[in-house]
Amino acid sequence: MKKSSRQESIIVNNFFTLASIVMIAITIILYSKYISNDDYKNDNLKDKVITLSCEKEVFSTSKVYNQKLLNESQKALDKGFYRLNGQYKKATYSDSIIEDFISLFEVDNFYIKAIEKEEKTNINKFLQIDYEIIEYDRKDPNKKQKDCKFCSGSILTIFKADNIDIFKFYIDFNLYDKNEIASKIDCTIKAYENNVRKIQ
Repeated sequence: MKKSSRQESIIVNNFFTLASIVMIAITIILYSKYISNDDYKNDNLKDKVITLSCEKEVFSTSKVYNQKLLNESQKALDKGFYRLNGQYKKATYSDSIIEDFISLFEVDNFYIKAIEKEEKTNINKFLQIDYEIIEYDRKDPNKKQKDCKFCSGSILTIFKADNIDIFKFYIDFNLYDKNEIASKIDCTIKAYENNVRKIQ
């Protein structure tokens, strides 16, 4: 009788052990399929952004603030649903020449050419593109020695959706040359597009 009870106990223990193993295996499979893989894919999105050659020509830096809004904003840009808002940041301690050298109207046209789509009018929702032409102030006592040794200025561009920053790009330009400024703006738009991710 005792032997029979012991065998039944062993069978019950084995059954529960096997059931526990099966449950753990199912949990691991479900986690790796539906949770872990999604996280892995999203992490890999950052790794797929390869720095463009134009970004390496001079100092440049970029930052994605909201990947989801950035992804969605590409459609607005492609349809011409955007607004340009430009301004100068003039030298304070040195004589300023940037405004005489290039107009904001010309800079706007460089952006439009890079985007390859003119701004639509009479629209309520649009991608806001704020940019600043920054004049390098060589006589500024607060500037760092390593900052912009060989450049004449820089261009800061911030892409916004509903007044929320979604992407920022900063790039130097070396000369007061309109073709160079146009090329840096073209690089800005390419960098924006390069950071857009089409998540299926």
